[in-house]
Amino acid sequence: MTVSILIEAQSSFWECIFGLWENRIEHIWEKNLPRKNIHFIGNIQSQKIPEIVNHCSHIHSLASFKHAQKIENQKLEVYAFIQIRLDEQKDIWIWEEELWLFLDACKSFKNLKIIWISGMGSWNVPDEEKRKEFQKLIALRNLHMPNWLISAGTSQDYEIALQEWIDIIRVWKALV
Repeated sequence: MTVSILIEAQSSFWECIFGLWENRIEHIWEKNLPRKNIHFIGNIQSQKIPEIVNHCSHIHSLASFKHAQKIENQKLEVYAFIQIRLDEQKDIWIWEEELWLFLDACKSFKNLKIIWISGMGSWNVPDEEKRKEFQKLIALRNLHMPNWLISAGTSQDYEIALQEWIDIIRVWKALV
């Protein structure tokens, strides 16, 4: 299995990059980066959806059908990771019980390609709890769409993510 790593856009590791990420659309505008491999990771604000779609080919934080419809209406192909709720404190993301309904509601979309799941879990938790979060994402993916990739993990927990075979790990601080 190949593990891909997303690296912050100002990185000097250009030759080994799967994709570049930003969590603020303004930073993408400033850098004038090519849309092809740009990933938006962060909370989506409705009014910024046209800018996100115009500048990013991937979105890692889709968690609202209203946002999915707005992205679809932009008429540009976008690949999205559905943001799954792993942390009980975060109520803005999709509950695992809602995933199938969300996918069903989006199945007629032509521009928005939902093909991956993403998870941001709890911070500063024991390794075993973090491992369980990754395993939960894997089980959910295997249940609904076995060919999907999983985007999860950060510089803080990338070693556990690698051990659990998470496909895309978002690191930066661990490389610097």
